[in-house]
Formats: sequence, C-alpha cells, structure tokens
Amino acid sequence: MRHYHIYLLGENIASHYCGRELKLYQLFLERELAATSKRSIFDRQIQYISRPIPTLLIQQKLKSLIKGKQEFIEQENSYYVHVDKPKSEAILDIHANYLRIKATGGPEAETVFFEVLRRLDPCYFAVDTNHEHYGWLNPIRQEQYMNKHYWC
Repeated sequence: MRHYHIYLLGENIASHYCGRELKLYQLFLERELAATSKRSIFDRQIQYISRPIPTLLIQQKLKSLIKGKQEFIEQENSYYVHVDKPKSEAILDIHANYLRIKATGGPEAETVFFEVLRRLDPCYFAVDTNHEHYGWLNPIRQEQYMNKHYWC
C-alpha cells in the first residue's frame, strides 16, 4: 500500500526548492522519524512553508470531474475511487493542512486524484516516506511571462 501526504507549498518555497526536492523530502522524513515530543517543531516548520488546503475547491472539482461514476464514493472529507482494469483503488482524505492518499494496485486510481490537484495549483508536493517517493504533482516546467518565474 502506498501512503502519500500532499502539501500545498507556498509559491516562494516551490520556486526556491525547484530542483532541490530532496531537501523538502528530508524535512518530511525527519518529521515522520521524530519522537512524538519533537514532532511539533517539524509541524511548525511545515506549516510555515505550506498553505491551507482549499477544501471546498477540491471538493467541487472532484464532484464535477467524477460525478455519476459508480467507482467514485464520497463520504464527508474522504473520497474513494476504484478502477477495474488494472485493479486499482485509492482513498483521498482532506485535512486542513495536508491531503492523504492511500492507494493499492496500479497507479490509475491515485492518478485520478493527482490530476485534479495538478490542475488546481502547481505547488502541490507529494511525499511517500515508506517507499521514498516524493515530488511535485506538476513537474513540467512552466514559464510565467508576467514575472519571469519558473516552476518545476
């Protein structure tokens, strides 16, 4: 099973850490490995570099994208998607400061959630400390002509 924690990082953090994703991963990994008494220090650091999750916007996009499909179930702030071929399941839980995805099988079900988030904001950063996977949900470099700003 894959467990992703997804954070919406600030634009300045995303810009600064483009190409330095390992440093961000190390922060999230240290938080996971820290003693319970020390986690609040890491939580404050993570809160400083991230933005609140736009819960309502995510809910609206999920409902409009997957509305009426039988393999999609919504329950409060949790969303479940199932793909038959190849067999794949994922659950998205929405929290105030992060999102959590639990997935089994192939990557198709979790990709449904990743695509929704990718369209909303280029600053979503996903971390799976169990499998040492991490990165931006929108890894394509996009030039923004207004402020000469580049994203990963």
